[in-house]
Amino acid sequence: MNDFTLQIMFDRIDAYHLSEIREELINVLTASVYRNASGYARKEIIQIWGQIEEEMAKVNEPPTEEQLSLEHPELLNVE
Repeated sequence: MNDFTLQIMFDRIDAYHLSEIREELINVLTASVYRNASGYARKEIIQIWGQIEEEMAKVNEPPTEEQLSLEHPELLNVE
């Protein structure tokens, strides 16, 4: 983990509006500072990074035909 890892994580969390993951990350960081649990924090941060990546992939995934037809039924009425 380098010096910019946490900044990158918070930037991605904010960009994708992942408020639950933000809270989880803050809780892990708080535990590591006040309970001297840096080993625990490092493992948890790696898991949270994976969660962020999964959520970003979901958002960036193109919609299926079914999703498009549900979101834009007017596109089906081509005359």
